[in-house]
Amino acid sequence: MNDTLQDLAAALVAARRSGIAADDTPWHGTPLSPDEIYALQDHVAAELGWDADPAAPSTWKGGGPTTTSVATFARIPEPFVLASPGRLAAKNFHRLGIEIEVAFRLARDVSAPDLAARAVQAPEALFDAMTVSIELVDFRWKGADKAPAPLRLVDVQSNGALVLGDWVPIRPVDWAAQVATLEVDGKQVGRYQGAHPCGDPMWMGPQWLQHAVARHDQLAAGSVLTTGSWCGMVWLDGPASLRAAFDGIGEAALTLG
Repeated sequence: MNDTLQDLAAALVAARRSGIAADDTPWHGTPLSPDEIYALQDHVAAELGWDADPAAPSTWKGGGPTTTSVATFARIPEPFVLASPGRLAAKNFHRLGIEIEVAFRLARDVSAPDLAARAVQAPEALFDAMTVSIELVDFRWKGADKAPAPLRLVDVQSNGALVLGDWVPIRPVDWAAQVATLEVDGKQVGRYQGAHPCGDPMWMGPQWLQHAVARHDQLAAGSVLTTGSWCGMVWLDGPASLRAAFDGIGEAALTLG
């Protein structure tokens, strides 16, 4: 990486280690290619001891506003992946943004030869289970959600933590009819039907397989993809107890103390 990218990575590493958000303005005019963005993700992960064994299951965040766009991905560090009910200290985060999602689990190891031999047009055949997830969104840039999108993508796509509910066998779902709800401190704050911005949350599955295998040689059985918010972004002012439920799929809970 050139000096500019090295400085950018160093700023994120320092923000993670100190807990003090980094100034993003020096890089507002810096063009970043997808390869540079993902190389920066990997570099920061290695610096912080998050680089994972490719043979071990990994957890990923996928993003993309519409099915006509190219999805973006970030591998979530394992220390920030929790089983429901999860508990985190609110004071450890700069912002408290909540997204409720559906996550999918990979049934088998996938490598480049596997992708070449299989019709990835039916990615659901490679998955065996799904669950409800709650993503805590946080920012290590001072600009937070106003920082340029490429910088937020470098920063693990603004992930703070991910809570996964109990797994259930994957099955066909009428996503347009799917209902999800979010409760905060026991009060329902939203009911969302067919609210995934791409319609079918699995639309990014083929892109995830191609992306992760290209960058890390393989995806291990048990790897997880969480697929984007059904509630937009719900901002919290402080500690709260959260419950997300998807009819017929399950629920997940997170306490921010």
